[in-house]
Amino acid sequence: MTNNLSPLHNLALTALQNYDLDIRDIRLVGQFTNTIFRAKTGDGKSYLVRLCRPGWRTLVDLRSEAAWMEALSRDPSIGAPAPVRDRNGEFVVEFEGAAAGVIDAPDLTAALLPEMRGEPPRCMVTTWIPGVSMEKRMTEENFTKLGELFTRLHEHALGISPPPGFTTRRMDSIYARGEADELFSERFRSAFTPRSREIYERTRQVVEAAYASLFRQPGMRPIHNDLAQGNVLVYRGRLHPLDFEDTIWGYPVHDIAYALFDLSREVPPDDYERLRACFRAGYESRLPWPESAPGQIDAFCAGRMIWVTNYVALYEEEYLEQHIAWNARVFEHFLESGEVSFRYR
Repeated sequence: MTNNLSPLHNLALTALQNYDLDIRDIRLVGQFTNTIFRAKTGDGKSYLVRLCRPGWRTLVDLRSEAAWMEALSRDPSIGAPAPVRDRNGEFVVEFEGAAAGVIDAPDLTAALLPEMRGEPPRCMVTTWIPGVSMEKRMTEENFTKLGELFTRLHEHALGISPPPGFTTRRMDSIYARGEADELFSERFRSAFTPRSREIYERTRQVVEAAYASLFRQPGMRPIHNDLAQGNVLVYRGRLHPLDFEDTIWGYPVHDIAYALFDLSREVPPDDYERLRACFRAGYESRLPWPESAPGQIDAFCAGRMIWVTNYVALYEEEYLEQHIAWNARVFEHFLESGEVSFRYR
């Protein structure tokens, strides 16, 4: 084991003492929303160790994520990682007190982001999935495969029997996790022009109507809710879904909308339309396209755009005025056509 480890390494090692794993090496993969390590054992196996960002997801969220991953890992056609239980049979290790002193290290709170607010860090361990991020393999073939993968997840979720304590959160509004809804408050009124505020308010009404209509229909199930290309690995031609921490009850159209929204931000409009068509072809190779009304997925993409604008208002206010102006042009086209297209940004 490497000496002179950082406080984050030591925190991960402290968590791993709760598992029956013979850890011989641990290395930082990166600091994203969460902090990720790769741990290797004496028998040559690798595991992903996640130090969960305090305040980002609740204990119920994390346990629900692990419960669904455990069920998914039994289906070899999906290729999801399997969560590892600790010696007490738990999926999530919670630190109490100073956790052998490492939690009190002076740079640890900063490393885990200021949202800590005294909340104990949590840790999860899963099997390691090899591969390269799909962000580096954004081909037509892979987006066709991604559409197929979504069908397998949607089929699996419809038949799941949630264990006791599984999340009851529903994707029934733009803000489904208790986020502060501040965008239309007086605090941020000056970031809008009269025209852009009208466009935003009309778009929000369309999105809310889409949510209200959908939740009168059957077919609600757990959804990944963040399966964009950055949460997919490609290994030997196969796609593997990762990072189920946004697990929530919803519909396939929600799941697809959020994935397509992330894609729309990463590629030029022509590439987006081409890759979206490949995704749809892959989905329809196994299941009918799940929209119950034309433009439904675009409406939920617009809802996600409002969510992001609210986030910018709360945490990146210096960019808010420009962000609103850009999105208002997209929304104006959406209100006229039912299509979210970044050609108009």
